[in-house]
This record gives sequence, structure tokens and C-alpha cells, in this order.
Amino acid sequence: MRIGEALRWRLPDSFAVAQLNELADRWRDRQVANATTRTDGEASRTAYVSTATNWLRFLGRLQASTSEQPGSEQIAAYASFMRDERNLSALTIRTRCGRAAEFLRLADAEGYNICQLDWIAIDLLLASKGSRDGLTRASMQTYGYIIRSFIRYLEEHGQCRPGLSASIQPARVYQGEALPAGPSWPEVLRLLENLEGDRPGAIRDRAIAMMFAVYGLRVAEVRRLCLDDFDWPQALVRVHRSKQSPHVVVFPLARDVADAIATYLRFVRVKSDRREVFLQLRSPYQPLGSSALWQIVNRQLRPMDLAIKHTGPHALRHACATRLLGRGLTGLTMKEIGDFLGHRHPATTALYAKVDIGGLRQVADVDLGRFL
Repeated sequence: MRIGEALRWRLPDSFAVAQLNELADRWRDRQVANATTRTDGEASRTAYVSTATNWLRFLGRLQASTSEQPGSEQIAAYASFMRDERNLSALTIRTRCGRAAEFLRLADAEGYNICQLDWIAIDLLLASKGSRDGLTRASMQTYGYIIRSFIRYLEEHGQCRPGLSASIQPARVYQGEALPAGPSWPEVLRLLENLEGDRPGAIRDRAIAMMFAVYGLRVAEVRRLCLDDFDWPQALVRVHRSKQSPHVVVFPLARDVADAIATYLRFVRVKSDRREVFLQLRSPYQPLGSSALWQIVNRQLRPMDLAIKHTGPHALRHACATRLLGRGLTGLTMKEIGDFLGHRHPATTALYAKVDIGGLRQVADVDLGRFL
């Protein structure tokens, strides 16, 4: 609506990116009613540009900025290759093309074109990318694999030096180098206390946070929860696993979780034909996506100023795993904890033993006198 009003509802046949940036600048610099709480407006400008770009592209009114993107033809051909010959998902294609486009822009800024690239130039570009954005080795490893795939495609079609892709060695990530970090269980309880109240948003977000913390679910598993997955008479909930076989597991529905879900369904969730449990609070009442679920947890964890690096839903999964391991509920074994969390390999569960300081002290506190 704001974009339409800015254009006086007269959309030109072709809309340039420069015009869009001007609209976004005017939106960012607009006068607001409460100027005392105003931020720099960059987040608002980014959202404005994203929405306007998607809308104008959908209408077919946005000019293609091929001249601003080096190697645009190669990227378009690479996307067709991944779609038609590799049958990759739209998300994977979009992600890889975005990384390839960013790499070519970085190369162009340094004065390289595709034909001039050699292994020294690629090493310098990758190092520049990592230092500029502060990426971890794991992120750089993923980035390196994507760039190697793109360079391999160019190499197979004679558009760069032969053998170049083999020279790209993604960053090495050592198994178990980073300990899983999450809030302590008292901190999780404090988060849930902060979500108490009768606000619709708090009721929904509390139910979501409890699914993450109590059952240690992944984002995709919470996102896929449907109304049919809850067996209320038997107090059970079915979870569709992302990475484990069998793909459907059944958990007993804890009373606190059941109360939170029931309150949300009765008083907050709009009546809809959608079967997904967690929906938006405003029209068009679509199911919550992965990003929205991440933001729900992040908005609660960040103000708590905890000594953890990540503040998304996976932090609550780590808290659940650490609690199970630390308390040793009913003598649970590592295998049982791994099954509860949906781990495919025991080594994944074993990582949490490193943060169980109490358990490690018990292991170390062994009387070796009779062995000496």
C-alpha cells in the first residue's frame, strides 16, 4: 500500500532499480510520529526494497539489471542447468545463483573477469569474502563448495581455465571443534515466563518455544506440525522428523505443553482451512515459515544477553539436550537421548557430553589407588 501510494497508483511500464532506491530512501527518511524511538531506518529500507522488488517483478514492471551483474548470462545458464539437468529445488538454485553472483561481483570489483581467474585469484577472493563478512570456517566451507560447483560448470562449458575447480579447496571444519551452546534450563524457564500473558502473540510464541525446549525439535519439525498430529484423548503428538528414519515419531504430550497448545488453538488461532498448527496472526493467515519461527525465539533470547553465540530455535534444542544429559532422567542412555532428539549418529549426541561438566567430573573422580 505504501509503495502504491508513493507512486500515486500510476505504475510505469518499466521501473528502474534506481527509481526503486529513491522511493526506499524517501521511505527511510520520512517523518514519523514518535521520533524519539527512531532507529537509523536501514532495516525498514531493506524490507521496503525487498517488498517493492518482488511486487514489481511479479507485475512484470521491473527492469532487468543485467548490465549491473557481471556474468549474468553464465548465471542464468547455470540456473537452467541445475533446474533441468540436476533437478535441484528452487531454494537451492536461488541460493547457489546468489552466491555465484556475489562472487562474480567481488571478482569484477578486483579487476578480474571469468576467463582471467586462476587459483591464486580465487584464493584471494575467498579470503576477502571471509574477512569482510566475518564468516566462520563452516560458513566458508559451504561458500567454497558452492563456488567450486559454479566454477566446475564454467569449466565444463569452456568458459574458464581447465582444471580450475580442482584447485578450490573449501575450508576444513574439524569435527567437534565447537561445543553446542544453549541457555541453561533456568534461563529457558525465564524465557517462558516472559511469554506469559493474554496477548495473542505471547500465547502463540509461548506454545512454539515450549515445542522447541521440551521436545528439542528442529525448526522444520515445528513448522510441519499439523492439527491432525495431536491426539488429544491419548495425549500424544506425532512429529515428522527431518533427518531420521522412521520419519514419524510419537511423543507423550506433556501437560504444560498441552495447556499452551490448547490455549493457542482455542483463543488465538484463526479458523482456517490450513491444517498447519502455527499460523500468522494477521491476514492472509499463512503458516509460519522457518524465518518467522527463528525470529520468535531470537526476539526473546537476544534481550536476555546470554553468553551464547546463537539465539535461534536451535539454542533451545541444545538446552533440551544438555538438560536430558545432565540430569540423567530415569537413567537415560546416550542412545535413548539421541533417539529422543532425532540424531542419526551416536557421535552427534556424544558432543553434548563435552558440556556436561558435572558428568565429566564424576568420570575424573575415580580412585585409581588400587590400580597403582
